Amino acid sequence: MNFRIYFGEISEDEIPKILRNWNIGFKNLQIKKHTKHIFTHVEWDMTAYEIEVNNKNEQWIWITKKEMEKQYPLPTAFKKLLVNEKH
Repeated sequence: MNFRIYFGEISEDEIPKILRNWNIGFKNLQIKKHTKHIFTHVEWDMTAYEIEVNNKNEQWIWITKKEMEKQYPLPTAFKKLLVNEKH
């Protein structure tokens, strides 16, 4: 699981190009969850995608959800995207 952030609005059709720019190959892409978060009067409109990768960019750290929960602090806004997720 990775919370790579992309600011601005993007369409689902643009995601393959973004992944190629990040040197990530993928097999499957689907919208997983949509949520909003309000932080200091600014509303974040967030969409999480589940992406099955077949080529990982080795410059990144790839971890499981369980590892993330134990080893990496996560902002509340991103925790909302993990509710009801499997490990």
